Amino acid sequence: MAKAEKEANEFEFKEPTKGNKFRFRLVPIDKLVVVSHQRKPSEYHVKHLVSSIERIGFIVPLIVYENKEKDEYVILDGQHRFLAAQRVGIKELPAIIVPEKLAKLMMNLNIEKELNIREKSFVALNIYREYLSTSPETYESDPIITDSIENAYYVTLGIAYEKLEKFSGSSLESIMKKCDFFVDEKIKDAIKIREERASKVMEAFSLMKSIAQKIKELGKWHPFVYQQIVSFANPYKRKRGIVEFDELFSKLIVNLNKAEKNPNLVLKEKIEGME
Repeated sequence: MAKAEKEANEFEFKEPTKGNKFRFRLVPIDKLVVVSHQRKPSEYHVKHLVSSIERIGFIVPLIVYENKEKDEYVILDGQHRFLAAQRVGIKELPAIIVPEKLAKLMMNLNIEKELNIREKSFVALNIYREYLSTSPETYESDPIITDSIENAYYVTLGIAYEKLEKFSGSSLESIMKKCDFFVDEKIKDAIKIREERASKVMEAFSLMKSIAQKIKELGKWHPFVYQQIVSFANPYKRKRGIVEFDELFSKLIVNLNKAEKNPNLVLKEKIEGME
C-alpha cells in the first residue's frame, strides 16, 4: 500500500482512561485471523450479522493486534462480525489496532461468551506459552503475566487437560484455589513447576476416578460423589488462607490412596448440602 493511501486509511488516537495509543485503519480481510483459543462461533449469530450487514452495513470495528512477523492481524474481539463479513464478500474491514502489550490481557478479558473451566484453562495455557516463547526471562509473578491470566492454577489444569483424557478440573478447583498461585521464578523455569504440579493433579484425579468407580460398584453412587471424595481427602478443609502446593497434594494423595483401598471411608464423610 502506498504511503499516501495508508495515511488516508489510518489514524492514531489515545483511549481516554489510560492514554494508550490505538490505531484505526481499514484492514484487508485476507490478513485477518481469529485468535487461536476463541470459542466455536454460533452459526445463528453469524447469519443474524449477515442480515444486519446487508441492511445497514458493517458498523462496529474489529479489535485486533498486528503480528508483524506473520504479516497478519489477530482478532481479539469480533470473530462473528469477521465471519459474517467473509460471507457478504467485504474486502476490507474497519479495525482498531491495540498495542501488543495489551493484546494478551485482552485475550483473557475479551473472549466471547462465558467459558467453562476447561476452556479457561486452555486460554490460560495458550497465553502462558506465548509468554514462554516471546519473553522467557519474565518472572511468572510479573504483573504483565498476572494481569493476563485470571488464575495461575488454570495453567496447571490446562496441562492436565491436554494429557489426561476425560479430566475434570472442576472437581479439584476448590483445592487448587488454596495452593496454586503464581511463583517468583522466570517463566522458562516456572513451566517445569507447572508440569510437576499438573502431574500431581492428574495422579490425584486418577485416584478419585478409581474411588468413584468403587463407590458405584457398592451401589452408593450420587451426583456429589467427587465432592465427597475431595471433602474426605482434603487435609486442610478447615484451614483458612493459602497452603503450600506440594504439602497439600502430598497429603491429599496419601488420603486418596487410603480411600482407594477402602471407599467406605469416603461414604462416612458428610459434605455441605448432603446432610
